[in-house]
Amino acid sequence: MAARSLLFVFLTLICITIAPDHPPRLIIWNVGQGLWTTFVTADECWHFDMGGEKMDWPALMRLCRGRANRVSLSHWDMDHISFVARARNALPRICRLNTPLGPAKRKKRAMVERLPPCPGDPPFDYWEDAKMSTTNGLSRVVQWQGVIIPGDSSRVEEKIWAERLRGLSQARILILGHHGSQTSTSRALLDRMPGLRMAIASARFQRYGHPHRKTVDTLQEFRVPLLRTEDWGTIQIML
Repeated sequence: MAARSLLFVFLTLICITIAPDHPPRLIIWNVGQGLWTTFVTADECWHFDMGGEKMDWPALMRLCRGRANRVSLSHWDMDHISFVARARNALPRICRLNTPLGPAKRKKRAMVERLPPCPGDPPFDYWEDAKMSTTNGLSRVVQWQGVIIPGDSSRVEEKIWAERLRGLSQARILILGHHGSQTSTSRALLDRMPGLRMAIASARFQRYGHPHRKTVDTLQEFRVPLLRTEDWGTIQIML
């Protein structure tokens, strides 16, 4: 299983090297502890969260400067929004698909709301619930093209959105919730995703202990290969 998983990733990376401009692509940026995920289509870059400790700005500009940029933010934690202000100044034709739920400090809210709102409805499914009582619980969960991006939602929220997101059984890639914390990625969730082919952790184990050993063991139990940006750097996958 591990050998086949590595072969899949190797062939994927080879294809990207040969055809770097071939859309659509999924990019999980190596931002250290944080999250910034980008779907690239022919004309647009769809960004899901914009946070972390570092960012490859030259690579981002080469990829998205000539495309329209749409931004969706899961919640207010800085490791998910820390680069919003710089992205607003760097990327052309940038707009905001949503404002995170719940209260936020004035500086955070001003930073996000300086992005102009995007017109129309997003082309992806999502779940969010303003009744959740914690910042992480208020995370917007996105499902698009077989990819699940759950923000920092915990197992409590997983039980709810796993029943409400359409087509979850067809999901192929899971960006680990809360960077692979032991409070997310339950067995109950994985049971609902029998087609899952890969999990990805955007985190730093060496400093923060993510992904947690229990989460890694659960993924191994379900025979789901795990990639870490800490090991691989920025990960690109052809969709």
